[in-house]
Amino acid sequence: MSRAVAVSPETPRPYGYVASFAGPAELLHAAAKLKEAGYSRYDAHSPFPIHGMDEAMGEKRSRVSYFAAAAAILGGSALLGLIYYAHVIDYPIVISGKPMFSYQAFFPPIFAICVLSAAFGALLSMAGFIKLKLHHPVFESRLFPTASDDGFLIAVEADDSLFDSGKTKDLLASLGAKEIELVQGGSR
Repeated sequence: MSRAVAVSPETPRPYGYVASFAGPAELLHAAAKLKEAGYSRYDAHSPFPIHGMDEAMGEKRSRVSYFAAAAAILGGSALLGLIYYAHVIDYPIVISGKPMFSYQAFFPPIFAICVLSAAFGALLSMAGFIKLKLHHPVFESRLFPTASDDGFLIAVEADDSLFDSGKTKDLLASLGAKEIELVQGGSR
């Protein structure tokens, strides 16, 4: 009879470095310098939006607004079509000589459905574009909880083509990082 051999778990693959900076200006400067150096797989985390961060990181304009507008138009059109069907085709009743299809009376619910549809369109398209994960390796960093309070962080992923453990750490240190932490748990 043969016995199964226990396989030792591999050491986790590094996710990358998480570096802490003193404030928003330093974080903005570091993000711009990382972009200039050629890094493409990094993200900035701060307790509030920083004006100019998208430009510093070289981010393009988001396409979420187009999906939200399309969802609003589709939702409003669907409700308008349902109202038309119900009042003109399925159950036509002339009341006091009013026209069969009086859409003006239904503007408030159509507007509400447009807003609701736009919200769902924005939420779903955003989740798709950012490849939403319920657990991300950067959450394991001991520095990350400060990002919602008073921390200004940059996370450089090990999947970046320019990532080199020593050089990337030295670059982050030269940019003024207060603390630099190697985070484990990257994807394979």
